[in-house]
Amino acid sequence: MSEIMKLYKTVVRDRWEIGFVEGGLDTVMGNAPINVNWLKHKYKDRWFADPFILDVTESEIVVLAEEYQYKTNKGRIAELIVDKQSYALKELHIILELDSHLSFPAIMRVGGRVFVYPESWGTGNLVIYEYIGRDIPMKKWLTVCDDPLADGVISELFGKRQLFATQQNDILRVYDFFKDKDKFILMKEMDFGIATARNGGDFFEYGGKIFRPAQVCVNRYGEAIEIQEVVEENGVLCFNPIKRLYSPHTKLKTGMHTLNCNTNMVVIDVHGYVYPRIVCAIKRIKSFWVKCNM
Repeated sequence: MSEIMKLYKTVVRDRWEIGFVEGGLDTVMGNAPINVNWLKHKYKDRWFADPFILDVTESEIVVLAEEYQYKTNKGRIAELIVDKQSYALKELHIILELDSHLSFPAIMRVGGRVFVYPESWGTGNLVIYEYIGRDIPMKKWLTVCDDPLADGVISELFGKRQLFATQQNDILRVYDFFKDKDKFILMKEMDFGIATARNGGDFFEYGGKIFRPAQVCVNRYGEAIEIQEVVEENGVLCFNPIKRLYSPHTKLKTGMHTLNCNTNMVVIDVHGYVYPRIVCAIKRIKSFWVKCNM
C-alpha cells in the first residue's frame, strides 16, 4: 500500500461512540430532545459500538459491545464496566475473539443463565456462547443457524422462540426454532420496500406495546434508528414505523444504529469520523471533480 493511501485511510477513519440516554425509555419514546451521557475512555486506537446492557447495579453499568481496533481491522466482543455516576470506563475485558469479525453481542437469558449470540457473518453461521462471568472468556454453547446473518435477535415475545435477522439484502428473515433439530429454520422473508429491515437492537416493551429498533440505511449504512411498533394482524407480524432518532452527538453526526435497554437504562451508539473536517473537505473535492468531468 502506498504511503499516500495509508495517509488517506488514516484521515478518513470511522469512529463510533456509545452513550446512555438520560430518562431512559420515557425520553426515547417521548418528544423532548435527547440528552446523552457519553462513555468516557482513554482509547484513541479503537472504538466501541453495538452496545447491549448486561447488568445495572447501584454503582456500575455492565455493557457488552463490539471493540474495534484500527490496527487489526476486526471486531471483538468486549465487556465494559462503566461507573454509573461518571460514565467513565473502569474496566475493559475481551471475552470473545475469533479469526473473523465479531459485533452485535445480543443477549438471551434462560433459567438464570446468560447467553450471547454475536454477529459472526464471516463464519457463515450463528453461534450461541454462554457468559460465565466477569473477565472470563465465553464458552461456545450451540450453533443454532447455518446461515450467515447480520444483527440477529432472538425473541419469545410472539408466542414462540423466533430469530429475526437480515443478510446482505434488506429483507427481514424470520426463523422458528425447532427443538428436535436445535436449529432455527427460515419460515418467511419480509420486504419492507425501504432499507429499514435490519435490527438496530433487541425488541422492547413500553406502555403495554412491543417495539423494535431498526436501522435506517436509506442513504447510508446506519444513518438513524427507526422505532417500529410490532403488532400481529391475522397471524402476521407488522412493523409499523413510529419515529426516527438521529445522532444527538455534537461532533459524531453521521449515524446512529443501535439502541438497547435494561431496567429503563438505555444505551445507544453514534457514528462520525476521527477527522470530520478533513472528511468533509475530501467529499467536497470529490463532488467538484465529478461535476467537472460530467
